Amino acid sequence: MRKWKLISACCLSAVLAFSGPAATAWAGSPEFARTPEEWAKLRDNVMEYDELAGLIREYNVTVQKNQLTINDKKKDDKVTRDEYAQAYRDAAFDARSNITGDDAVADAQAQVTAAQADETADKMTEDLTVDQLTFDQQEANLVASAQSSMISYFQQKLELESAKDSLEYMEAQYQSALVKQGAGMATLSDVLGAKESVQSTQATVEKLSGSLEETRQKLLVMLGWKYNDTPEIKDIPAVNFDHIASMNPETDKDAALENNYTFKINKRKLSNAVAEITKETLKRTVSSNEENIKSEVVKNYQSVQQAKAAYDQAAAEFELESKNMETAEHKQQVGTLSRLDYMKQKNAFNTKNVSLKKAQLALFQAVQTYDNAIKGLASAGG
Repeated sequence: MRKWKLISACCLSAVLAFSGPAATAWAGSPEFARTPEEWAKLRDNVMEYDELAGLIREYNVTVQKNQLTINDKKKDDKVTRDEYAQAYRDAAFDARSNITGDDAVADAQAQVTAAQADETADKMTEDLTVDQLTFDQQEANLVASAQSSMISYFQQKLELESAKDSLEYMEAQYQSALVKQGAGMATLSDVLGAKESVQSTQATVEKLSGSLEETRQKLLVMLGWKYNDTPEIKDIPAVNFDHIASMNPETDKDAALENNYTFKINKRKLSNAVAEITKETLKRTVSSNEENIKSEVVKNYQSVQQAKAAYDQAAAEFELESKNMETAEHKQQVGTLSRLDYMKQKNAFNTKNVSLKKAQLALFQAVQTYDNAIKGLASAGG
């Protein structure tokens, strides 16, 4: 299958020189923007966690539309705050030009329109820098969303794996109930109860399968593939426990503040502001942003610690269940454990194994959220 990706017209011929998945892969950057090795990594039919940012940058439609918007504004000489405001000044001039003195109602409406346009021009705080920061923030949020979706994909895979394992055990219980009923050792109610458990678990498997496919398709489209493509999706990297140990929210607050997109946008708007009321409003907003960002860093750090504690607990429970599984394996080998009891123990072991893997993914997500906050995505509250 081939990725569908957009590219500026000047890069099309260079891209078409490639074969395989890259033959119709349109990217947002010119060929010289990356090394051949980097392009090869992005253009293969493999999705890896560490290439999500590059895929979003090159192949996400929203990011590419934003870049076209920036280019258009540069061509239209809409760069400074005054140039942005001029459009409203022109609208005010046009409205006043329609005042003829022949129609009092129409003249009044034109006067109101002109006054509103002038007021908007006076309150204008946007410029090309604000737009670029806003688009950069949107791109960073798309990367964070792709990261969360990929993590969620593997969490859902684990849930599906667990449900399928439980279904196998439920079916064995049902068959055992049928045999016992035939021997007069189980009632019809026992059989129906076991059958109901099988049907309920089957429904869970179907639901999880649908959710998993929905998440996969969403991720593919976000990154430039078609929804029905089938790229290889590599596992999420292992948690870096050394990185967790080195986290320091007190020192990281400064970096989070300096990098924060909302904070930088509002500071830029403040520097552009002309109207006093706009200045005062933005001063309060910037001050509030600063406090919220610092608080968010601490909150995200606490989430990492909670996820770490949950992971440690899951690891301890899995270790205990592993010992129980070893005992069950031995009993089965010497013939002192029934097949159904063995399957029950195996199901318990698999459940704890899945819980541990899910806890590791949850911890990985918490760490990523903290890192993203430091890189500029901490919630600033406006």
